[in-house]
Amino acid sequence: MRIRELTRQAGVTPRTVRYYESIGLMPPGEREGNGQHYYKEDTLLRLR
Repeated sequence: MRIRELTRQAGVTPRTVRYYESIGLMPPGEREGNGQHYYKEDTLLRLR
């Protein structure tokens, strides 16, 4: 899922996700061919 869907389901902001990635609390999303980050279901569970 893209960051917008991830943040909507987790109830946080994209800034929160990027901050958690920057300090190592969660791994960065995987990049697809178009350069956008995609997140797996386990990332959503961890973020909740």
